[in-house]
Amino acid sequence: MRNLMLIICVTCFFGTASAWKVVIDPYCLKAVTTNLASQKAIEDQHNRRLDSISAKQNKLEQYTVSMATITELYKVTMENISGFGTESKYYVEIGLCAFDIVKSVPELVKTVSKAKFTNKALCLNELGNLTAQTQQLVADFINIVNNGKVQNPLKGQATAATKSDGYNLLDRYDRLTVANRIYTDLLEIRYKVQAMMAMAQYATKDDLFFAIDPEGWANMKVMQNQVGILILNWNGLRIIK
Repeated sequence: MRNLMLIICVTCFFGTASAWKVVIDPYCLKAVTTNLASQKAIEDQHNRRLDSISAKQNKLEQYTVSMATITELYKVTMENISGFGTESKYYVEIGLCAFDIVKSVPELVKTVSKAKFTNKALCLNELGNLTAQTQQLVADFINIVNNGKVQNPLKGQATAATKSDGYNLLDRYDRLTVANRIYTDLLEIRYKVQAMMAMAQYATKDDLFFAIDPEGWANMKVMQNQVGILILNWNGLRIIK
């Protein structure tokens, strides 16, 4: 009986061991590993793509908020101030800038008239054009930006007339854009006139001529050089007897 029980136990033990035997297939393991690696790479790439899209969306949202904030600030800067009228800050700055230009040009005209250099008429004409351009820019600000509802700070026959078409189809942001362009052009003229004034007071007339009419100055120098070369060539000729 004992022997029978021993045989049964041994048989059951070896049967259980054979049931738990692990079979390793290297080809299957390689395929599974490759698939897992590919899947991991695809998932990582997909996650990076999602992160990139999310980052771009965040940047776009921040940009949109920033632009909206800037637009609101622009609108605030164009709000009316009692006593000055529509877009009063630009009205004051443009008026001061135009006054400075118109006040300085006559001094330049006086200096150019006393100077002795060629193309004096062209220089005077250029100064007249600066004055006319200043008057037109101020008129554009009055008529386009303010629709003719404020008084033109410049006086005189050459000043463009103030007029209104009865409608103002530009919103405040568009009017601010136009006002900025006009003010920028006026500042450019103002700096140019200030440079001319400095040259008229402290530099030579040749420098002033160059500041007013660079092309005319260059043409004059070319002609002077050509005449000088011609004279040198003439003096270098020998009389053949």
